[in-house]
Amino acid sequence: MRKLPDVILKDEDGRDFPLTNLLGNYWVVYLYPKAGTQGCTLEAVEFNELFEEFGGFIVAVSPDNPEKIASFKKKHGLKFKLLSDTKKELASGLSAVKDGKLVRSTFIVDPWGRIRKEWYDVKVLGHAKRVLDDFKKIVEEDLRVNPLILERRAFRGLRPDPIEDEKLLRLVEAAHLAPSCSNNQPWRFLVVRSKEGLEKLHATLSGGNYWAKHAPAVILVYTKDELDCQLDDNRNYALFDTGIAVGFLLIQATQMGLVAHPIAGYDPIRLKELFGIDGNVITLIAVGKWGKFDHLSEKHLEAERRPRLRRDLSQIVKMV
Repeated sequence: MRKLPDVILKDEDGRDFPLTNLLGNYWVVYLYPKAGTQGCTLEAVEFNELFEEFGGFIVAVSPDNPEKIASFKKKHGLKFKLLSDTKKELASGLSAVKDGKLVRSTFIVDPWGRIRKEWYDVKVLGHAKRVLDDFKKIVEEDLRVNPLILERRAFRGLRPDPIEDEKLLRLVEAAHLAPSCSNNQPWRFLVVRSKEGLEKLHATLSGGNYWAKHAPAVILVYTKDELDCQLDDNRNYALFDTGIAVGFLLIQATQMGLVAHPIAGYDPIRLKELFGIDGNVITLIAVGKWGKFDHLSEKHLEAERRPRLRRDLSQIVKMV
């Protein structure tokens, strides 16, 4: 996703205004060709009328110098910040320059500086209201629980279809982007997808995890205490950080249309012996495509179809 260019412009008072000032909030950044012209005045007035509904997060940019935009702001009582882009640095970075002239355009920017929606060759009349509608929609959508988290389930109805190595490595790549204490990155992964390797692994599974034998790949996740911070009150960050990495992997799998089901029922000692692992195997993750159910027990088939069960938030959180 494209990001807002990291440039420094001048505001209406002639002071430096780094666009990094916009980070942390949702913003509308609109570019207009020339202060004082009919179209630019109408556009400014329309945005000004909706200033409070945008939460005040509007900034307007033109190639005019600070003195001219200051006069423009005062004349029309504009409440939002005006910026001077005389060299068209921002406009160029946003592909909003054509034949040397700034193209009237608008951008919705999120707290990470990502451009979430853009308009070019804007027709002024009613544009501000259309932007507001999309602005509110984007903010509202981002306040919801991530749909990938809502979709993720520890399903057991796995198809035996092979999963490409590229996709398996992408899961590990996502896990490897997790945070860790002092950036120690204590997680280790062994991806088992060969027939021989899977047969060895299957021998270590508990009876209740019979379904995992249908997975075309299983990822062993392991670590060692000394690979990460060991803090007071028995805070073993090797376990904590490896758990975060697994969470990242599960969400990436969901995005890719795969089931990634962590397993606790296995013989860890035998598993380490069979695969020569030096450390503690935290979990096994069965990976596969969803949609085959004829091998499931009645109990597991019922679980596959029922809604997700979670305690009420009041039972697990306090606000103080």
